[in-house]
Amino acid sequence: MKKLILLTGMLLMMTAKSVFASPLSPKIAPSDRMTVSEITETVNKPATSTLVANAEPIDPMPATSDSVAKIEPIARMSTSEIRATINQPTTYIFEGVKGRELTLSLWAGQLTAELYSPNGENLGVIEKSDNQWIGQLPDSGIYRLRVTPKGETSSFVIGRDFNAKWIYRPDRSVPIAFGEKEATVKLKMSGYQIQALTVPGQQGQTIRVTASKKNLDVAIESPSGQLLDQGEGQTFAQLPESGTYKVLIVANRPVKPSIKVSVR
Repeated sequence: MKKLILLTGMLLMMTAKSVFASPLSPKIAPSDRMTVSEITETVNKPATSTLVANAEPIDPMPATSDSVAKIEPIARMSTSEIRATINQPTTYIFEGVKGRELTLSLWAGQLTAELYSPNGENLGVIEKSDNQWIGQLPDSGIYRLRVTPKGETSSFVIGRDFNAKWIYRPDRSVPIAFGEKEATVKLKMSGYQIQALTVPGQQGQTIRVTASKKNLDVAIESPSGQLLDQGEGQTFAQLPESGTYKVLIVANRPVKPSIKVSVR
């Protein structure tokens, strides 16, 4: 009887081992085990899958200037004039009062300037052909003057005045006699006037301008409309091309100056 019970127990134990043995975990023979060098070689070996082999390489998209948004600079127009050289559109802001009369004058340089009210309304455009914008401000708040250069860069001077109208006087030629290199022009100017003096020049020469009154703004503009130089009472510039140049005299009050212009 005892032998029968022992035999039955041994059979039950053998049956349990066969039932609970994992079919997913077969024993690995010593000859089937991979060495460390084989594992490294397998990991570093290029994929040989048909799908991967036939896949076309993907080129990264090149970054372009158009894909990156350009932020236009903004500057406060804290004085009555903007004297600057820019190579991209630039916005100048200033505060205005409703009903006040404003005059914006471009007296040197080539550009396009657009004036916007505080609510975004386009009030007008200033270009070299127009020279200035005059009007009453429709609202109180911050006004924007967006300046766009003509060409890669643009040097310019824009004046901002309230209750003042600038007058552009007819051009006058500088009477430099044949064989001479300089001449003097006497002017009689009232306030808020701009006088242009024309003078011929050759590429490589230098124009020098000297005013008898130091409180005058003077500038030299090329035949193509580029502002070459400007200063208070005097200025000079080397000429980049041959043609007729303009010497601009700007007076914000009555004055009787003598303007000496030399071309050498």
